[in-house]
Parts: sequence; C-alpha cells; structure tokens
Amino acid sequence: MTATATAPRRSAPIAAHPAAASWPRTAGILILAGGVMLTGATALEVGADVATDPGPATAFWVLFLGSVLAQIAAMFPLALGRGDGHGAVGSSLVGKLALLGFGAFLLANHSLYLVVTYLMPTATPGVGAMAFVLGVSAVQGMLLVFGGVVIARAGVLRGAARWAILVLSLVGFALGAVVSDPSNGVLTDVMYFVSTGAQIVAGILIARATLSAAK
Repeated sequence: MTATATAPRRSAPIAAHPAAASWPRTAGILILAGGVMLTGATALEVGADVATDPGPATAFWVLFLGSVLAQIAAMFPLALGRGDGHGAVGSSLVGKLALLGFGAFLLANHSLYLVVTYLMPTATPGVGAMAFVLGVSAVQGMLLVFGGVVIARAGVLRGAARWAILVLSLVGFALGAVVSDPSNGVLTDVMYFVSTGAQIVAGILIARATLSAAK
C-alpha cells in the first residue's frame, strides 16, 4: 500500500520536465523560421526587382511579413515560458519587458522600413522623420542586447543557447554600422546574410537547448 501510494509522487517531477522544456523548442523554431524567411526575402530583395515585378514582390512581402511575425511570436515563449512567466530570463521582470518590447519595436521598425522603401519610395523624409526611424531602430537593438544579457545572466538555457540572443543582438549592431555607410553595397549585402544566418543558428541552438532546472 505504501509503495503504491508514493509511486505517483516520485514520477511527477520526471513527467513535468518535457512539458516544461517545450517553450525553448517553440521559441527556437519560431526564430529559425523567421531567419529562413528573412534570408529568402533578403535574397529576393538583392537579386530581383521586388518594387515593380509582381511575382518577386508578392514573394518578398509574404516572406518578409512572415519573418517579422515569427520573430515577434518567438519573444513570448522566450520571455514567458509556457505562460507561467518562467522563460529564458528567469524571474527578471525587466528581462521580460526587454524581450516583449523588442518585439513591439521590431514591428514598428520593419513597418517603417516597408513604408519608406516600398509604399512611399518617392517621399523625402525630413530630418525629424529620419531621426525617429533611427531612434526606433536603436531602441530595438538595445532592447535585444539587454534581453540577451539577462538571458545569459539567468542561465536558464544551458550551453551555447545561453549566449545566442546576445550574440545575435551584437551581429545586428554590426549590421547597423555597415548599413549606415551606403558606399559599400557589397559589404552591406554580405552583412544582411550574416545577420539572417546568425538568426538561423540562434534558433537552432535555442530549439535544441536544455534547461538548467525544470521551470
């Protein structure tokens, strides 16, 4: 009678771990999918006329918007885990706000990019508008850096996955530095693919990550 009564209590923590570890897989797959779609969108933007040719334009918009939505969606399991608030940043409230804020600013930044580049290509942005666009981009990058630092400090994700978001954010800043100099188009194109490749690698690492403890 005693053995029968205590067996379920022993097995409960073991059964809980796979369910608890499902959020890194979800976040990683979404980051990976976003990186793959963004790589495709970037290849179309570099190699085809996505401004006027209907076929490439449609494919570009579908891939670009899909990548944005996937990246935003990935921030929720990364920050909140299974919805219980125990994600990659542990109990850090500011870490959660940084990751979710990154998703919000990512949406704003990419929306502005599409408007300025493709929906209003002949418009000449004023100094104030350009400062606003640069400000949104800078805040987006800083939020991801901060979220990456909190993830690394929390140590919930083990191995290389612990550093994946921080490294990805630093690659993003390197891309921003290259893009700010429009004179070198080849280097800019290369850095775009380095950035999307880094996102793919980060997604794979997080999807395969183990946790330091069941959360």
